[in-house]
Amino acid sequence: MKALVTGANGFLGRHVVNALLARGIEVRAMVRPATRVEPLGWPSSVDIVRADLRTSRDLADAFENVDVLIHLAAVVSGGEDAQFAGTVGGTERLLEAMSGTACRRLVLCSSFSVYDYTATRDVLDETSPLQQTPDVYTRGGYTVAKWWQERVTRRYVEKHGWDLTVLRPGFIWGREHGYLAALGQQIGRHHVVIGPLTRIPMTHVENCADVFALAAADARARGQTLNIVDGPGEQVWTYLSDYLSGSGERGLRLPVPHWLASAIVRLAFATVFRRATKVPAILTPKKFDAMLKPLRFDNRRLRETLGWTPPLDYKQCLARTYGPVPTPAEAPASWSPGTPASI
Repeated sequence: MKALVTGANGFLGRHVVNALLARGIEVRAMVRPATRVEPLGWPSSVDIVRADLRTSRDLADAFENVDVLIHLAAVVSGGEDAQFAGTVGGTERLLEAMSGTACRRLVLCSSFSVYDYTATRDVLDETSPLQQTPDVYTRGGYTVAKWWQERVTRRYVEKHGWDLTVLRPGFIWGREHGYLAALGQQIGRHHVVIGPLTRIPMTHVENCADVFALAAADARARGQTLNIVDGPGEQVWTYLSDYLSGSGERGLRLPVPHWLASAIVRLAFATVFRRATKVPAILTPKKFDAMLKPLRFDNRRLRETLGWTPPLDYKQCLARTYGPVPTPAEAPASWSPGTPASI
């Protein structure tokens, strides 16, 4: 079996490459033309293909002898137009190239951001409502791009009769990516913790990568849409304490009840910021809910469909994220050295 991985040198991608190799799957890693792959420590068996999904020609060549596409590439920085063009336009070009090849299996990296947190009650799972137009456009460039990326992908799959698995990770964390938007609002060295007992939908990057490798290899994943979280998630107050301790940062944690912060945000948005064109994310109700709404999360469908349990527990994830960099002999098969970049 051979997998083509886009965004292979990114924060998640490099771990997905290693997780695939650990399962005995051949890997063709797609990276941008100027990417240095030597620091990634991949074995010589990894087939490197250099391409930019926005501009490169002959993308179909990358699919030669490929059984499954694992599409992770997305633009996560820059303006909203750049994110949309790079993520959605790049996906259209990639899938158009795939349509002329023998590859008929696709695993897409979507995101929890496609869900409508405001409309969700109590538990967010695969049955929760998705963002809809026009409200999706109030959520910011990343959400809009991922929402459209998933929508475009499903259209291509329906048109060509491909086998699709959509994986929607929660907050992906790991070494040098420990700070999460769900932690509240940082003011200088101090942190305003909104809803300190709220749990975070978290998945450590190594655990998340393991799911992608499993989904690529396991026929039970075909046709499925699965959320990826390692479990019910840690409380904001607890994880922020672990983050501050692990990162060596100093600062106070200032707890604020969620109901109070939510009321203030909604009042301010309806009055002071009603006609403002630029409003901080935390003061926009839709974005506030997406970052901080107290909901429950689980990985029941993932566990029941694929029999998956996280390879690393929370304490091990903390050690991988904030402890000494493990040597290759100490690291699990899905671990790779290097500085995380984009997804």
